[in-house]
Amino acid sequence: MFLLNQWYAAALPGELNDKPFARTICGRAVVMFRSASGQPVALDDRCPHRYAPLSAGRCEGENIICPYHGIVFDKTGACARIPHQPTIPAKMHVRAYPLIERWGWAWIWMGDAALADANLIPPYEWFGSPAWTSFYRYFHVKANWELCADNLLDLSHTPYVHPTTIGTPDMDKFPLETWTEGNNVLSRRVMTQVVPGPFVAQWGNFQGKIDRVTTGEWRPASNIAVELVYQDEKTKIALRLTNPLTPETERTTHIWFTWSRNFGNDDSEYVEKFEKQSSSVQDEDNRLLEIQQAVVDRGDPVPTVPIKADSALLAARRTVQKLLREEESQLRKATA
Repeated sequence: MFLLNQWYAAALPGELNDKPFARTICGRAVVMFRSASGQPVALDDRCPHRYAPLSAGRCEGENIICPYHGIVFDKTGACARIPHQPTIPAKMHVRAYPLIERWGWAWIWMGDAALADANLIPPYEWFGSPAWTSFYRYFHVKANWELCADNLLDLSHTPYVHPTTIGTPDMDKFPLETWTEGNNVLSRRVMTQVVPGPFVAQWGNFQGKIDRVTTGEWRPASNIAVELVYQDEKTKIALRLTNPLTPETERTTHIWFTWSRNFGNDDSEYVEKFEKQSSSVQDEDNRLLEIQQAVVDRGDPVPTVPIKADSALLAARRTVQKLLREEESQLRKATA
């Protein structure tokens, strides 16, 4: 099951233009496009006439046109025209979803549109700040969205999954502090005089041991931001990892991968190298996530055994279950 009354990153702004494209969000096929007036639009990707996907059609002005019989729908999902027929049946409409652009993504609300408060979109104010240089990547990962969230909420895996990239060998010597604020899960790990990962040593030109502070925040449904500060007696650098995770199905996830840095320069050679190194870190995670999902798919009945490093991910999972129960209760009341 998926939380529906939440904002999910659905597209990068560059993906929204006058050509419709399809994406599955929380198990539901959605078509997205940008209308002629510039408004981002999201509708169910199915014409109610004869099953044709609207994403195979075309956009014209504020409307999208079904590729099968030319039926026209406006950006609210209402039918605007049926060729060869002057009347429009009452049921000839498609569902529209709130879609808002912020922080470099278009965010979609899959649940009750009346509850879609734009103020609930995570506050990632560092995007657009001159103090930070950011780049965006998209990964389609064959793993459940909560497995993907676990990976980012438990960074104790980094010495083992990322030993030649960003892993800090001495991480297990320093405890993770975890706490909750409302529905948000926060964490912090302070490390002193540790060996930096190979990439980190390059980025900060660190010659020896450093201090490192990692601060994480999880917001439902699964939006994760991590700040990593590295420093020695001469240099201090910081990264912000912003990862909205969007379920596609129970076994596949859209990972929106964004790293922001306050160091380095903007010449093409440096940018290309940094982005390649950063993306390779996610590639390492993705490989592990997909073999984890393969084990889950075997259907082994043995339950997982929690360890101390799981504190943040377990808190996030408990919050998801609480919010699911609340949504189910609200739905029962609405249909009673």
